[in-house]
Amino acid sequence: MKISSILTLAALAALCSTAALAQTPAAQPPSPVTELRFQDFFKLPVGAKGLEISPALRQADGQTVALTGYMVQQEVPSKGLFLLTPRPVQMSEHADGDADDLPPATVLVKLAPEQRDWAVPHVRGLVRITGVLSVGREEGRDGRVSWVQLQLAPDATRGMNTFEFASYMHSLQHRH
Repeated sequence: MKISSILTLAALAALCSTAALAQTPAAQPPSPVTELRFQDFFKLPVGAKGLEISPALRQADGQTVALTGYMVQQEVPSKGLFLLTPRPVQMSEHADGDADDLPPATVLVKLAPEQRDWAVPHVRGLVRITGVLSVGREEGRDGRVSWVQLQLAPDATRGMNTFEFASYMHSLQHRH
């Protein structure tokens, strides 16, 4: 399996506006990164109480983690965020409404606050992302509730240049 790196994700991050925001490198040393796996999200086997958050996921709360998964393909990308799952998922919001096939181990990935108006186009295949993990109930602008969120640093994404945007638009017309 080919793993697309965060650089691929960064290369595909698109601005909804035409102005790119300048990014400045962080002056602080990088935090240690904990590898997290979707299979470690819940206690197994599932018991009488249903799904329960695992000690490993609770321990990772507030830590910088790396997670490899699939970006959820949505009809219209949400601005400032996207969903990451352990398996490929395509959502049809208009046809299915609130009924979707998102697995319980779905992570809401949030871009930096200054990038809240950016839309991240779908990336096929596995992606590895790194950010600060939050565990707990959070209701989004659309009413969707997430229990696991990952906050990306500002330098994790960037706007597309004109050539990248044209290539991306061309790729949408010629899917194989």
